[in-house]
Amino acid sequence: MRTKITGFSEYYNNPEETKNAFTDDGWFKTGDILYRDEGGNYFFVERLKMLIKYRGYHIRPSEIETLILEHPGVSDVSVTSIPDEEDGEHPVACVVRKIGSNVTAQEIKDLVAS
Repeated sequence: MRTKITGFSEYYNNPEETKNAFTDDGWFKTGDILYRDEGGNYFFVERLKMLIKYRGYHIRPSEIETLILEHPGVSDVSVTSIPDEEDGEHPVACVVRKIGSNVTAQEIKDLVAS
């Protein structure tokens, strides 16, 4: 998807990343793949080229999200990564609990590790 961005002009001290983030005509590359139906509605499909590089493995966030969503106490989840000097990146999950659920971060970690 291409999004016209106002208020964002560059990555701080990173001209190469800034150049890669925009098309020649000024559109910001979100990295998201969407489709539009006949009614003009947009639907999210997947992130483009979003891979977490962990200890030489390539992990798709959507695979972790699918697994976490199987937990009965989870309403929604989004997985991204944070940099790690030793491992490259570590996956990080932002979890929305179902109302009344008390699922813990450790339970989610154990689920993913299994």
